[in-house]
Amino acid sequence: MENWTPNLMTSIDTALGLRQATLSLREHDPRWADLFETEASLISEALAGVTFEIDHIGSTAVPGLQAKPVLDIALRSTEETQIAAALVELGYIDRGMRSGRLFIRLRDGDVRTHNLHFYQPDDPDYADQITFRNALRSDPKLRAQYVALKQNLVKNLGDTGRGQYADGKTDFVKSVLQKTL
Repeated sequence: MENWTPNLMTSIDTALGLRQATLSLREHDPRWADLFETEASLISEALAGVTFEIDHIGSTAVPGLQAKPVLDIALRSTEETQIAAALVELGYIDRGMRSGRLFIRLRDGDVRTHNLHFYQPDDPDYADQITFRNALRSDPKLRAQYVALKQNLVKNLGDTGRGQYADGKTDFVKSVLQKTL
């Protein structure tokens, strides 16, 4: 986090962050796209000379969509060891294999601000992430259905259901992916 300017930290403080073991949605914040671009630049600087692809994924990447205020990033490369070391140096915590290899960033010890998913180039989950994001971006009706599902899950699960939240969206995501094939 030493690479972050105070202005960026202030923006992250207000735009991103969900306390661990809580579950809530926020209206789309246009700063999320800028925060992704800033984070992608920091990662690119740390990975100078490494070949990789990086994308903004998840609900924060879809204008107009309510989201948990946690920036989701997908990174794809064959250079896993070098990338993992650079991400840890940038302040990410390696959480192991979870939808790719998951790295998270926390603020204040228990406020998650970033989820970064590392994928090997041939991992079909990477393509699924991009396909689902693009489907939501291009279809307002689909976005409305998805946000209604997410709101219902938050209402019914509450903070104790954060672990079940992703599972509750799985069938919807799979149906969207099947329709795009």
